[in-house]
Amino acid sequence: MRILCRFVALGAILLLSSNAFAQTGKASAKPSGFVTRSRSRLVLNGKPFRFAGANLDNVNLASNRYSLVISITGKIDAYYPSHWAIDDAFETLHKMGGTVARVYSAGTQGSPLAIEPELGVFNEDALKQLDYIVKSAGDHGIRLDLCLVSQQDYYVGGRDVFSHWRNGANFFEEPVVSDFEQFIHKVLTRVNSYTGVAYKDEPAILGWETDNEIRDSPVAWENRICSYIKKVDPNHLVINGNDGEGRMTTPQQLAEPDADIFVKHYYEHWKMPWKLAADAAAVAKAGKVFMVEEFGWDRSNTNVADLTAHLAAVEKNPDVAGDMYWALRAHIEPGKLFPIPGEGGEWWALYFDGLYTGENAAADMHQRALVLQAHARRMAGPQ
Repeated sequence: MRILCRFVALGAILLLSSNAFAQTGKASAKPSGFVTRSRSRLVLNGKPFRFAGANLDNVNLASNRYSLVISITGKIDAYYPSHWAIDDAFETLHKMGGTVARVYSAGTQGSPLAIEPELGVFNEDALKQLDYIVKSAGDHGIRLDLCLVSQQDYYVGGRDVFSHWRNGANFFEEPVVSDFEQFIHKVLTRVNSYTGVAYKDEPAILGWETDNEIRDSPVAWENRICSYIKKVDPNHLVINGNDGEGRMTTPQQLAEPDADIFVKHYYEHWKMPWKLAADAAAVAKAGKVFMVEEFGWDRSNTNVADLTAHLAAVEKNPDVAGDMYWALRAHIEPGKLFPIPGEGGEWWALYFDGLYTGENAAADMHQRALVLQAHARRMAGPQ
């Protein structure tokens, strides 16, 4: 009991110190210049660009239970995080040394709080939420990987919403492909209501991701969507979101002319093991960029020694542009953390100072957070 009390007391001190940092910490300079691709390398202002960062699954639209979207189930458990909470998320990532965040998902469809609540109808409040995310990321020196649609139909919506709107039509065929392009056009041509900067001219955006984990996407569909994104916004990178669920990316995919970056998700929990060297080599051979876009950091996926070894392999491999763990959670309001998300604590939410989630012990979580922090600082290099 005494040991437990000490951990509780330590956690309270760490929470207060972290919250104080969020309000007073000094962030790095705003991003300037676009990150571009030179064959299999990322380049920024003439120099190599490598990064470590995190998935931020709940900054544009948050849910405590990951319920399905209202257009399919009639129910939703979601809300907009406050500006304070968004700032705190990016400040926490900056504190951890991260320089890139994947906002899952900048594409929200099918609920009253979504960017596209109904087919062809767009929600200005949701778009302003994304505006503030882009502004806050830039203010904290963070670049964004913005995902446009998901395979899963959690509270953010996803591919099934588009099919639902067309009475079950195939997501990869007309008229649904044009419907998705309409969504892409609305987001990519947005002018930020806080900064006055068009998204296509915003250096804080690293790139646009076609989708999250749509693993059965035909190459013809991937080519069309990548080409459409590049046509609407030629300034930013295009990320092919088909992670292949442990399979090698095909030569046909790697030949897609408008896809700049290919990704993998590594989760031992889901029998998706780290195959870093082989995956990175295949992508680099095709002259494209490779990044580890999601990975499980917790004890259901790896031990601390293996986590450290995985990250060291990333650092040593020039064919890997960067990595982002799943998923960082910070404060919902001063002194209060976001709730532990769904699946009984198995969502692998990482709270920097450590929190007991059922799946993870607080001290173990904080130890792993420090490993991730040290890795991110090494990836960023001298500032």
